[in-house]
Amino acid sequence: MIQTSTGERLVLVVSDLLLLAGAFLLAYTLRFYLGVFEVTSVPPPPPLEYGRGYLVGALLFLLVFRSRQLYGELLARGIDVAERVIGAATLASTLLLAATFFDRSFSYSRTVFLFIWVLACATMAIPRWAVIKRRRMRYERGVGLIPALIVGTSERALDLHERLSSHRRYGLDVLGLVSVGDQGEVPGEVKVFGELAELEQLLEASGARELLLAHDLERLRLFELLELCERRDVEVRMVPHTIDLFITPADLTELFGVPFVAVREDRVDRLSLALKRVFDLAAASALLLVSLPVLALLALLIRRDGGPAFFVQRRIGYGGEAFRLWKLRSMVHDAEARLKEVVDLEALDEPVYKVQDDPRVTPIGRLIRRWSLDELPQLFNVILGEMSLVGPRPEVESVVARYNAHQRRRLKAKPGLTGLQQVLARGSLDLEERIRLDVYYTRRRSFVFDLWILARTPLAVLLGRGAH
Repeated sequence: MIQTSTGERLVLVVSDLLLLAGAFLLAYTLRFYLGVFEVTSVPPPPPLEYGRGYLVGALLFLLVFRSRQLYGELLARGIDVAERVIGAATLASTLLLAATFFDRSFSYSRTVFLFIWVLACATMAIPRWAVIKRRRMRYERGVGLIPALIVGTSERALDLHERLSSHRRYGLDVLGLVSVGDQGEVPGEVKVFGELAELEQLLEASGARELLLAHDLERLRLFELLELCERRDVEVRMVPHTIDLFITPADLTELFGVPFVAVREDRVDRLSLALKRVFDLAAASALLLVSLPVLALLALLIRRDGGPAFFVQRRIGYGGEAFRLWKLRSMVHDAEARLKEVVDLEALDEPVYKVQDDPRVTPIGRLIRRWSLDELPQLFNVILGEMSLVGPRPEVESVVARYNAHQRRRLKAKPGLTGLQQVLARGSLDLEERIRLDVYYTRRRSFVFDLWILARTPLAVLLGRGAH
């Protein structure tokens, strides 16, 4: 979380009021002067009536946004901010529309309020993204970082240290570790400040303002630590046993005052799945229709080199189910038979490989791989329901057969034409990073998240990083 300063909160409030005023004005213009979605032609109503609606709407939006913590704190990821803004704008717009039914003196256009909702959802995250971007730029320069210590020297603590040290843009300056007698192998570049028994002196000497607890303490010792940190105004955050579970708010439950984490990785409601399927079907059909001339031309060019234009391969999808994946052929026609010439699957330390300068790739294959055009036929797989537009990439059967329980977690979402891994770590050979991104997607997926990934995919393709 990024706590906003008084100045930033004032900027956000003023920005919201101006953006909402612009939404009202544009919605009024679209409906009554441009006739968008016009059902019956009516003269433009008095603008002052909608000005009165704006005052009520501004109050509702400010109250709802405040209740959703959109002024007091900002989430570190822009997509999280967008989802929270859309939810808050939807609630505020619904309340505003409901309020119009109690105004008997004037009949407001429902179309105007539909436009206001769309414009609010589209614009009101922008000031918050700007605040986050400004904060991240300052953090990356080392300005305003919050000094922090990690309690523990276990693998969990070292993993946390590595992640936070390489992502300073989130605002923490990890100074080092505090030992609790669980000494494992600590790399030389990681500083161990001292023992937990000396915590007060360590906090004083280091100036740490946050303590990340990555070690399970005995009950009374934990209370003593919390009391000490509260006295020194040091924030304490407890790190779960398995960071890679990616706990979400939906996992948190309570029973008779006892908190529980109920982890179910394929927990997606049916309405969301139905919405995703409708969107996949509509978007894939439209994309396929537009790309058919390109697809036909590429198929002819590939055929001129000899061999079939398409390559069909057995891949593993959702729940471990196999399906036939379609691609434009970018390799020689006997590429699978020659796989052992370039890689020995049995000798791999991890079930992942990518061959640099693969001799089996044809000249036109290099071109279509560079721009990911070989993936276009997978739009058929999306239409058939075997794949989605967004999700973890489907892997070959021989690689999936070597997955461990953690790696099999990526099979809990329908495979996608693009995914989080493709926009953030395209071409990466680090299996742990790839699995982490895919699992994070399965735990975090939503319709807005899918749209965010789709919006970033063209840039990843144009840059061509990791395309082989």
